[in-house]
Amino acid sequence: MIYLLHIDTSADVCGIAISGDGVLLCSASNSEPRNHAAVINQLIDRLLGEIHLSLQQLSGVVVCAGPGSYTGLRIAMASAKGICFAADMPLIIDNKLELLATSFQIPDGIETVNIATILIAREQEYFIGIYNYKGDCVMPPHHIPEVQLADLLQEKEKLHIVSNAPMEVFYKLKVNFLSFSANITIDYQSWVANAYEKYKCQTFVNLSSATPLYLKQVYTHK
Repeated sequence: MIYLLHIDTSADVCGIAISGDGVLLCSASNSEPRNHAAVINQLIDRLLGEIHLSLQQLSGVVVCAGPGSYTGLRIAMASAKGICFAADMPLIIDNKLELLATSFQIPDGIETVNIATILIAREQEYFIGIYNYKGDCVMPPHHIPEVQLADLLQEKEKLHIVSNAPMEVFYKLKVNFLSFSANITIDYQSWVANAYEKYKCQTFVNLSSATPLYLKQVYTHK
């Protein structure tokens, strides 16, 4: 059995899951937002205990590497690397924009339409990635200001939009979208199935050089 540990700290709450051969076995999240560092190891230990596994029995670790909270992404990556180094196991990295796109159920009969996943980065700034109905990347993830987002989306054919921005934003930008989904929660079953395929294909990253998918420049101030 291929057991994988899944870690997601890209949002306000920390999400942990364990899968076996591409099937979700258990999952948990913390109730207190922005408390990732305090709970991540507790959640991992709890889930391992629920299914009577040790860290050494895991086959690999899967991280949602972003985009998202800068601090949150660093916590997930550091935790995943520590486990992988200690237990000598591979690391798989996924990006949240793709995971949200592949979780979205396209209505029947319109499979040729692309999915634009758009997340708020800062005020009037967004992360965006565009994928086809098979999950293949049409436009790689990047960080973009709202004025450029309007020009970009107006050039595209009708899109399915998955976003945590209000629908009114896209009406204001005069985007010709076919449907809109405000559900930006990663579907764990879709995620674990995708990660299992990556594991079988040995789509692993280099532990030494792996970094979170920040996309935007980090602002620092005193």
